[in-house]
Amino acid sequence: MNKYSIPTLTVGNILGEKTLGITLFRHSVKGRNEFEQPHKHDFYLVFFVEKGSGVHNVDFTQHTVNDYQVYFIRPGQVHNWSLNVDTSGFQLMLSSEIINIFPNLGQFPFFEQSVPSCLSLTKEEFGEFKKHLEEIESILPQNDALTKEIVLLRLHLLLKLLQKEFLNQFQEHDSSTKPEKVIKSFSVLIDANFKEESSVNFYADKLNITPNYLNILSQKYLKMPAGDVIKERTILEAKRLLTSTDLSIKEIGYQLGFNDNTYFSKVFKKYTGKTPGDFKESYNFYHPYP
Repeated sequence: MNKYSIPTLTVGNILGEKTLGITLFRHSVKGRNEFEQPHKHDFYLVFFVEKGSGVHNVDFTQHTVNDYQVYFIRPGQVHNWSLNVDTSGFQLMLSSEIINIFPNLGQFPFFEQSVPSCLSLTKEEFGEFKKHLEEIESILPQNDALTKEIVLLRLHLLLKLLQKEFLNQFQEHDSSTKPEKVIKSFSVLIDANFKEESSVNFYADKLNITPNYLNILSQKYLKMPAGDVIKERTILEAKRLLTSTDLSIKEIGYQLGFNDNTYFSKVFKKYTGKTPGDFKESYNFYHPYP
């Protein structure tokens, strides 16, 4: 790794302590307002901002931090923030095992690929979530088996209530109807296959629909053709590799299925406005390391 590589942090890296899959703390007590070094996690993070201002970058998109926001970060996403010193709220860190412990309740849309990372709430709505967080906070230190079950149930209630608010604001990510289920499956397939497969026909075949119908659904729900959705996922991965590894631009292009380095640079520039080299140089300049 070079001096610009982006580390993958564990809860232990951040807090200096081991946990059992669920970590909840008050940001004003254990949180860091200046996390300028871009980094990734091996856990899920839900950051409840009760009071605060500043900026929060998630996968190269900058968000303006305001009161009563909730941020969702998946493992592998690159993020960093610079927050006002008076920022307060809660950080909830969850392992993959905890997120998947109740599979029959379905997956949480706010942790899926290519969805909004920030949910804005009213003061009253945030207050309701704060009550749930405080209830979990009060019993989390207890180690008996029954209390652990109660924590899990309260946690999943909290996440399901967040899901309801998220889908109220971002209805296009509701996969409860058939077309949305197809789009959700499309996103999952892209995440698993984008390095090897860039053809719309491949994904349409896997979904048992025609390429034309997949394009119609993609235009309606994702606001772009299916081919562009696949390419944008590839470009996001290219950005991550450019800023987090020592791989050359040619090696990154090859990893992502581009045998022609010139074509890789052309596609990257089409979607970002910069060549891979310019993007890496500008990002390193913007985020200097000591």
